[in-house]
Amino acid sequence: MILTVTPNPSVDRTLEIDTYVRGSVLRIHTSMAHAGGKGVNVSRALRNHGVQTVAVLPVGGAEGAQLT
Repeated sequence: MILTVTPNPSVDRTLEIDTYVRGSVLRIHTSMAHAGGKGVNVSRALRNHGVQTVAVLPVGGAEGAQLT
């Protein structure tokens, strides 16, 4: 088991568009939000490779609710 600690987590947001045309209006068709930060990202990668891991991070307020 690997334990990661992320003292400064973040909520990472990804926006997807169909095409990018310079100078045109961009229309978003999908948006995603997920927990991020170095330790969280390491734990996610480890879990995706079948390694047991636990991510420890502070949570609080509205952003903390999104992180959990």
